[in-house]
Amino acid sequence: MKIIDRHLIRGLALPFVLSLSVLTFVLLMDRLFELINMIIQKKVPVLTVSKVFFLSLPYMLTMTIPMAVLVAVIMNYGRLSQDNELTALKSSGVPFIRLLAAPLLAGIILTVGLFFFNDRLMPETNHRVKNLLMDISETKPTLQLKENIFITDFTGYNILIRRIDPKTSELGNVTIYEQKDNSQPRTILASKGHLLVSPQAASLKLELSDGEIHQMDPEDKTRYHRMSFKKHIIYLPMDPQIQHQVRTYRSDREMSSGMMRQAIAAIRNELRPLQAQLADSSRLPPPRFSQLSSEVHNRISEIRRYQVEIQKKMAIPAACLVFILIGAPLGVITRKGNLGVSFGLSLGFFILYYVALIGGEELADRQILSPVLAMWAANIVLGGCGLVLLFWKNYELSFKKNRYADKNIG
Repeated sequence: MKIIDRHLIRGLALPFVLSLSVLTFVLLMDRLFELINMIIQKKVPVLTVSKVFFLSLPYMLTMTIPMAVLVAVIMNYGRLSQDNELTALKSSGVPFIRLLAAPLLAGIILTVGLFFFNDRLMPETNHRVKNLLMDISETKPTLQLKENIFITDFTGYNILIRRIDPKTSELGNVTIYEQKDNSQPRTILASKGHLLVSPQAASLKLELSDGEIHQMDPEDKTRYHRMSFKKHIIYLPMDPQIQHQVRTYRSDREMSSGMMRQAIAAIRNELRPLQAQLADSSRLPPPRFSQLSSEVHNRISEIRRYQVEIQKKMAIPAACLVFILIGAPLGVITRKGNLGVSFGLSLGFFILYYVALIGGEELADRQILSPVLAMWAANIVLGGCGLVLLFWKNYELSFKKNRYADKNIG
C-alpha cells in the first residue's frame, strides 16, 4: 500500500503545482496591469513596484491553494479512472475509500500549513503593502488624487482638480475652497498647479499658476475682492501624528487571530458600562438612549467582524480537505484526467464556495448568522456532498466487483 500511496501523491504533485501557477497568475493579472501602469505612466521605481507585487502574492495564494487542490484531485482520480488503474486496484481488493488515505493526510498537512500562513504571514504582508503604498503616495503625491472628485483630506481645504498628469505631477483647472478657523472663506482658481512633498514631509507644497483668488470683504459684505496671480503657493498640512496612526493601525486583514482576540476582549470591556446604562433605559432621555443603542450596535458589529475573520482563517484552509473529499469521486465520475475538464469543474465549485463565503460574511456582519455557521456552512455542505459521493462510488465499485466475481464463479 505504501507504493500505491506514493503513486497517488506523485500523481497529485504536478497537477497541483501547475494549476496553482496558472490560477495565481490569472488572479494577479489585474494587479499586474495596475503595477505596470505605475512603472510606465507614473514613473514609480521598478524595485518598489516589485516589492508590492511579491507582497501581494500571499493574499492570492490563500484563495488559489484550495482551488489548486481541487483541480489536482479531479485530474488525478480522473486519470486513474480513465486508464483503468482504479479498476485494477479495486479488483485487487483495495476499497476506493482507502485510496484517499494518503491524499487526506497530505491535505491535513497542507491545511495546518495554510492556516499558519494565513494567520501569521499574510497579515504582515498586507500591513507592509499598505505602508509601501503610503510611501509611494508620499513620493508621488498625485497618485492619491483623483480627477473631478472633491478632495477633503486636508483640514480647511476642499480641492477639485479637473486634470492630473501622473508623469509630471502637474494639475490642470484647480479649484480650492479654503475655510480656516476665524477667517473669511475664499475660493482659489488656477489654470495649472504642481504638487510636491516638502523636505520635512510634514506638508504638501501646492504651487499654483495663472489664477485668481475670490473673497468677500470680512468688514463689508457688500464688497467683493478678486485678485489675480501668476504664482501662488499653498502648504497643505499633513499631521505626522495622524500619519503615524494610519501606518501603525491594522485592519482585520492585517491582524493575526491572537491580535483579533485581544481586540475583541478590549471592545467587550468597553461594552459592559454601555450595556449597563442601556439596561436602565427608563432613566435615559430618548436622544441619549438612541446614541447608546447605536454605540452598542457598532461595537457588536466590530466584534462580529473580527470573529468572522478568525473563522475565515480556519475555514479556507479546511477547504483543502473538503475539496479532496468532493474531487476524488468527481474525477472518477467524469473519467477525464485532462486540465480543461478539471479546471471547468473546479471553477464551478469554487465560485459556489466563494459566493457562499461572501454571503455568509455579509449575514454574519448583519448579525443574522453566527460567525461560525456563516464561515463554515460552505465547508459543511460541500463536505457532506463529497462524503455522499465518496460512499456512493465506493459502494458502486464494490458492488460491480462482487457481481463480476459472482459471474466468474457461475
